[in-house]
Amino acid sequence: MFMFGLLNSMETIHKGKKVRKLIMKFKKWMAALLTGTLCMGMMAGCGFTPLNAEEETAEESTAFAGELELILSQKDEYLSYLDQAAKASAEAHGCTLASLDCGGDMDRQLEYVKAAAEGDAGAILVVLADDTRADEVIEAAGGKPVVFVNRIPQDESVLDETHVYVGSDEDKSGTYQGEALVSYFEKQGKDSVNYLLFKGNEGLIHTTKRSEGAIQALEDAGISTNAAEEPVDCGYDRAKAMEQMTLMLANGLEVSGIDCIIANNDAMALGVIEALKQNGVDPSGIAIVGVDGTNAGLQAIRDGEMLATVHQDAVGQASGAVQVAINLAGGADLMEGVSYEQDKDNGSLIWVPFELVTAENVDDFN
Repeated sequence: MFMFGLLNSMETIHKGKKVRKLIMKFKKWMAALLTGTLCMGMMAGCGFTPLNAEEETAEESTAFAGELELILSQKDEYLSYLDQAAKASAEAHGCTLASLDCGGDMDRQLEYVKAAAEGDAGAILVVLADDTRADEVIEAAGGKPVVFVNRIPQDESVLDETHVYVGSDEDKSGTYQGEALVSYFEKQGKDSVNYLLFKGNEGLIHTTKRSEGAIQALEDAGISTNAAEEPVDCGYDRAKAMEQMTLMLANGLEVSGIDCIIANNDAMALGVIEALKQNGVDPSGIAIVGVDGTNAGLQAIRDGEMLATVHQDAVGQASGAVQVAINLAGGADLMEGVSYEQDKDNGSLIWVPFELVTAENVDDFN
């Protein structure tokens, strides 16, 4: 059985068709050899367990079909998609998944984690309300496995073989936004732009990286940037972004002097667009970018109201996190059934790629 495990590992690592064929032939040869050996034992009057029964027993020993718990920081538009996708994935694996929304309250989130650990949850999935307090989540979980999803702990050293992260690399999200803007402005021959920045929750690492990444990409391309107004914290909320944009317009903001609007997520970008339209401003005249690739964000690109978004795969993050949670709860290999890549330097990080979405490829996304 050790040889079969080794071959499976080789098959995972070497994905070429020729290599797979050779491995499959060798597996068949090994199966025949083992079957012959077992038959000889039976003829000698010795009892044996058939090979397929042994494999089924091994699978049953690591399979997990119990309860999982997902504790969300809040149910915004994107995380609602992720919640639904996680429940669907768990159901497909024969598990049950309950979810709780802590409303952005980290202390409440810790209470929920502790209750889940004391209950029947085999593993706990967490979207951090405060990404600086992941160590407290791990402590509250006791010995239960924890899968951080979507929001990476600021201190990655807390991660290990039973406390892992599944999500996207935030070093790339803002950069992709900036690259879309660079392409747009280079076609116009612009080397200087005025921007508005609508930020998510201040202090969260992905808020910082998205904000800085977009501006840095413009600067790196030789396009100087100027903030037309101070960046505003809208907490990733559509209504707050709409309110702030409306307030800027009421206070005399000259929209004609704004080249682009950078939002840390699609919800805020859409709130800005709605405010512009309600005040008689055509949003298609401003390069507006978001992050997430929500259905509404994709439609805004099709309608010409948004230049680009960065697709953050809610289904991929959810299904990957659920599979990892099942593996940890059942004692299986961490990456069994997981199609995403581990970080080359830290195996406790599993990346679900970001993808830039523009008018050219928007129909590739649903």
